[in-house]
Amino acid sequence: MEVDHIFIFTHQAEQVASALQTFGLSEGTANVHPGQGTACRRFYFQNAYLELTWVINSDEIKNPVIERTKLWERSQYKLTQYCPFGLCFKTIQQSEQSVSLLFEDGWRYYSSYLPEGQFANIASNENFPAEPMLFEMPFFGLAPKDYPLEKQQPLIHTTGFRQLTNVTLTLPALVKNFSPALKKVLQESTIHSLVGDTYLVALEFDDGKQGEMKDFTPLIPLRITW
Repeated sequence: MEVDHIFIFTHQAEQVASALQTFGLSEGTANVHPGQGTACRRFYFQNAYLELTWVINSDEIKNPVIERTKLWERSQYKLTQYCPFGLCFKTIQQSEQSVSLLFEDGWRYYSSYLPEGQFANIASNENFPAEPMLFEMPFFGLAPKDYPLEKQQPLIHTTGFRQLTNVTLTLPALVKNFSPALKKVLQESTIHSLVGDTYLVALEFDDGKQGEMKDFTPLIPLRITW
């Protein structure tokens, strides 16, 4: 399983984006999710990207159509204790006639911002609130370095980062048993988990060869090592 992108909910997107830029990351294009009530700012690397997500329309994000995503609860994680992270995985299809999915027990999320007929396949772990949202985009399996010309993003950072090589999630001790979907992710991807007092996602770039670390908490539950 290969990570496509990671999202983190925040109420301080402007401050977080500025902090990441000051740190030395080049920002890519922002995006709005019509009908979902969210928007995002994104930072791209050779093989994956980081997405800062926030709520722009509380009525849309509370719509029964998307209630199962628990996006509203995730956006209010300091009050709800839901995990504020989402992990998206690439799915490269071998045939247009047969769609192969990583999360076989998942459910199909159709949205107006996706091309007609396409969907996100979301893992059925919504009853595990301390777990991240897990999903895949079955029809777009390219790494950022391979994007077509019209979708290309800035991939050169003054930090020198190239590849996302490891992701470690710190989840609170209230997680007793993982869902089958998260167990699959931990077994088959570069995602690892730890138990801690608060949520945290740690991104490692280029195998952490330089032995450096930057902590962005408490602004956002994010730590970067390289």
